[in-house]
Amino acid sequence: MGRRVINELYSQEYEHPFDKRALDALEQTPGLETLVRKFNQYWNDKVLKIQYTGSNIKVTDRNFPGIYDALKEACRILNVPKLPDLYIQWSYDINAFTAGVESPIIVLNTGTIDLLTYEEILFIIGHELGHIKSQHVLYNQMAQVLPVLGNIVGSATLGIGSLISTGLQIAILNWSRMSEFTADRAGILACQDVNSAVSAMVKIAGVPQKYFDSINIDDFIQQAKEFESYDYDSLDKMAKIISIMWQNHPWTVMRAAEFFKWIDSGQYDNILNRNNHNNHMTVNPKPMFCSECGNKLRGNERFCTKCGKCFDAGYSS
Repeated sequence: MGRRVINELYSQEYEHPFDKRALDALEQTPGLETLVRKFNQYWNDKVLKIQYTGSNIKVTDRNFPGIYDALKEACRILNVPKLPDLYIQWSYDINAFTAGVESPIIVLNTGTIDLLTYEEILFIIGHELGHIKSQHVLYNQMAQVLPVLGNIVGSATLGIGSLISTGLQIAILNWSRMSEFTADRAGILACQDVNSAVSAMVKIAGVPQKYFDSINIDDFIQQAKEFESYDYDSLDKMAKIISIMWQNHPWTVMRAAEFFKWIDSGQYDNILNRNNHNNHMTVNPKPMFCSECGNKLRGNERFCTKCGKCFDAGYSS
């Protein structure tokens, strides 16, 4: 299948509005900046690098050429100039995640590789690259860790325990769920095959392997559209919110419903078909935090005004 390279693609072009609204709410939540500094102090890229290089298999063009090709293709399509390191870990869930703020790495579960087609894997890798491109990784890591820390008594939390409040946890988890909608859009742009994105979702949702060859995509699409329609009833909408309040991923069917709405709106086709030279998008980069000291940045600094850390380039996506 011939896939189009989307030159000069910015994450803001496909950012889900729920992602932006939830991020704005999160960044106004008291205690976030202090928490980021503490988090950077104790949870950094070096620890992650040691963990995965010491325990998991790194994907290269020699040992897993097909997976490595998918990574290269997704990076090329989504305009991600630097290939992140890619690792495989043993688990038969169909899942993947991204970690590391300055030097991101992607980790694929064994089940993801064994159970998905090349196009479906391209969707998953594109999804993870979407997190990197949108600079989601720092907050997503905190979303993973905060619920655990929240259950640990104060003195054992390295000083973080007193910073964790229910309001902050809910704000981070809510944003983390909304960020998945943006990353799904990146995944679809990477694989450029809606049916592959849907079939990956169906497999993630739990269809038994022996039924993979007989998956009815249309039935799942109908289920997704029915699920989306429940929002017109305020009671159903409240039930959805309460039931996923403490999860860091939205429901699989909900995710499918959201990317169908995006495709139906025509925005997906507009990005694929746009003239890359005449439709260059001028954007204001999102604020970030310095990975060295946690100082909040505007997004275009050459160095951190608090600790002096030098950046090779600005923080634009």
